[in-house]
Parts: sequence; C-alpha cells; structure tokens
Amino acid sequence: MKNILNYLPFVVVLLAQFLINDYNIIVLFTILTGFVAAFIIERKRVFLKCFFIGIVLFTMVFLIYESRVDYLKALLVNIGFSSVLIYVFFPLFNALNTAILFFFGYKIGVLISERKLSGASQV
Repeated sequence: MKNILNYLPFVVVLLAQFLINDYNIIVLFTILTGFVAAFIIERKRVFLKCFFIGIVLFTMVFLIYESRVDYLKALLVNIGFSSVLIYVFFPLFNALNTAILFFFGYKIGVLISERKLSGASQV
C-alpha cells in the first residue's frame, strides 16, 4: 500500500497528459499534484522518478502512435536534422516537461510544509 501511495501522484500526472486537452489546465494540474504530493510521498529522488516513469510511458505511447506525428519528422529534416532524432526528442521533451512541472509543485509544497513546521515549533 505504501508503494502504491508513493507512485500514485506520478501516475495521476502522467494520465492527465492523455486525458486533458487544454495545456494550461495540464500545467496547473501537474503543479498542483506535485504540491499535494509533497505532503504524501517520500522525499527521495522525486524528479528522477517522475522523469524515468515519464520517459518510459511517453516512449511507448510515441512508438504506438508514431504515424500521428509524421509531420515532426518532416520538420526535423527541413531544419537539417536526421529524422531518427524524433525518437529521442519527442519522448525526452515530454518527460522533461512533466518532471520539471511536477518537481516545481513538489518543491513549493516542501517549502510550505517546512515553513509551517518551523513556525509551529517556535510557538
């Protein structure tokens, strides 16, 4: 149960990437989930966990739905890059974006929780 609770915020954030269409709402939801996760999950390598789970998931999804993003291959070729780089750029960018936003919310939650704890101990 403890492991499920530790990985649940990561799964929720990654599922939101597929269920929500509006990017602004995805950004807010990811940051808010990271904020709430600061009070729930262990403080061990949060950024790396989110990044590695995200890169695995986004790579699998990209390989399944590769035909829907063929225009990106043409874009990279027109810029002068190899079309093989799309297999690196697309999952890497999505995983980094999600991990950075989640970690931002997580750090804000950690700062607030530490601030409350230090304020409570002074009283």
